[in-house]
Amino acid sequence: MSPKSIPRVRLTSVPDEAVFVVRGDELDPEVIIDDASLFHERFAAWDRFGISAFYAATDDEVDALCHARLVRFETVVVFKRRDLEAVGVEIVATFRTPHVTLCHASLEEFVARLLRCEHQVRTNPYHVSEQGGTR
Repeated sequence: MSPKSIPRVRLTSVPDEAVFVVRGDELDPEVIIDDASLFHERFAAWDRFGISAFYAATDDEVDALCHARLVRFETVVVFKRRDLEAVGVEIVATFRTPHVTLCHASLEEFVARLLRCEHQVRTNPYHVSEQGGTR
């Protein structure tokens, strides 16, 4: 198995105090399908469809993620970790902290579960447009 056929999964799991999971952009089914399919192609041996997100323990940490990691997104989607787990979306600590991959073995189920999961769409006050200016 090639090292690139599975994502870098951290040895430590998502910390218990991680309350929120934040994803840049809105929950557009077409974007989720495209991103999750690309992920599946890149990491085929892992046998999951996934999308990138970040965990946070507090609203201040959500704000810090918006400022430091998600500036290219005009909006962010904020899930409560327990809600994702309740609908059966797997949250795996991948790549560098606080990155996580939200995933599931079935693309159709993954999209359906994400869309029915309770969440908030928040405006990112730190959004920087592609032209370089803030909102």
